Amino acid sequence: MPGNQPRDIMLTVNKLVAQGRGLAAVLLKRAAQVELDWDVRQKSRFDATDSQGRALGVFLPRGQVVRGGDVLVADDGSLI
Repeated sequence: MPGNQPRDIMLTVNKLVAQGRGLAAVLLKRAAQVELDWDVRQKSRFDATDSQGRALGVFLPRGQVVRGGDVLVADDGSLI
């Protein structure tokens, strides 16, 4: 159908906001969530699925670690 996007499109994530600093609380409350194992959080490139069922392709700068409370930002502006 025109205007409908397939659910299998992967969101690209290449930005991390440590602990969501500077982001409004209301935006953080509405953000999707993702659970990551420790081994995955150590990687700069990985795939995941968020709480809304969206596929994520995460491409962070090498050496950047995802910690609990960090916010990932997708290319479309979505917060995870």
